[in-house]
Amino acid sequence: MPFTRDGINPDLIINPHAIPSRMTVAHLIETLAGKVACLRGAEMDATPFGRVVAEEIAASLHKCGFQRWGNERLYNGHTGLPLDALLFFGPTYYQRLKHLSGDKIHARPRGPLQSIVRQPTHGRAHQGGLRFGEMERDCMLSYGASQWLRERLFRVSDFYAVHVCKLCGTICAADTKQHDYRCNGCDNDTDIAHVMMPYACKLLFQEMMAMSILPRMSTGPL
Repeated sequence: MPFTRDGINPDLIINPHAIPSRMTVAHLIETLAGKVACLRGAEMDATPFGRVVAEEIAASLHKCGFQRWGNERLYNGHTGLPLDALLFFGPTYYQRLKHLSGDKIHARPRGPLQSIVRQPTHGRAHQGGLRFGEMERDCMLSYGASQWLRERLFRVSDFYAVHVCKLCGTICAADTKQHDYRCNGCDNDTDIAHVMMPYACKLLFQEMMAMSILPRMSTGPL
């Protein structure tokens, strides 16, 4: 780690781009005030209810013999040569985050499904699947990996097979064990198509039928 002229090593080196993006400019003022407090042995008011003026803190720091905005010359920890740029340096209060990658890592081959839509559950606590969202789908589309997408979003998600009447386009009643398929609407038991669709799609059709809306599927050539 680099060191100052007084031989102090920083505990942390923070990327300066992290400050404006998180809108924590008060962190910089706290560092300036903490530096003055350490040098003077005094307490500084860091509450949001007091009157804190950065220029006054900078003037106090300048009187203590430091650069007014908290910048210092640091030296290379390997060679001892001074670094090219001045670095904003000072004491600050920080805590270690409890979010650790080891606690979040998760993967699953197969696992539990949601009872209603028959799709994989979500969340590590429920042994859920890893979400493959719209933006990930767009990336795969740009590569032309259509069959891979079909597998991820359909085959290993909520794959379901229904039997559709070729005459009226509605879902038939099916007894797969007895190989008995019949459309109760038009009394058809011979002209039946085997259609694969997401289970959520079948669920949507049934909810529409519950509202007296009859969706029909065309199984002929496009």
